[in-house]
Amino acid sequence: MTQSWVLGAALLIALFQLPGQNPPWTPNPGAAQSPPQEPEHRFPVDNPQQAQKPPKPKIDFAQVKRDAEELAKLAGEIPSAVEMTNKGVLPKDLNDRLKRIEKLSKQLRRELFN
Repeated sequence: MTQSWVLGAALLIALFQLPGQNPPWTPNPGAAQSPPQEPEHRFPVDNPQQAQKPPKPKIDFAQVKRDAEELAKLAGEIPSAVEMTNKGVLPKDLNDRLKRIEKLSKQLRRELFN
């Protein structure tokens, strides 16, 4: 009987500790609250200011101009080739020209905008 009484008393003491010994469950409304701290940045991608962007490659404007002129020349030849297909004649190199136009346009876009 004394063992159960001692165990019960210890349990009650553990459950009902003095209020000054435990931190409050809710913040004290009268106390000033500290501003929230910024999270710790461990990786460069976590902090955009630390992230290093690769340097932009130099644009070779002479090459860009040559590619643009070739693209314009090839694009100018396409309507006549399409007109020939309406007559039933398919130029051999039409597919190659269209692929070259696509390649040049992608290359120009990459050079100028990336």
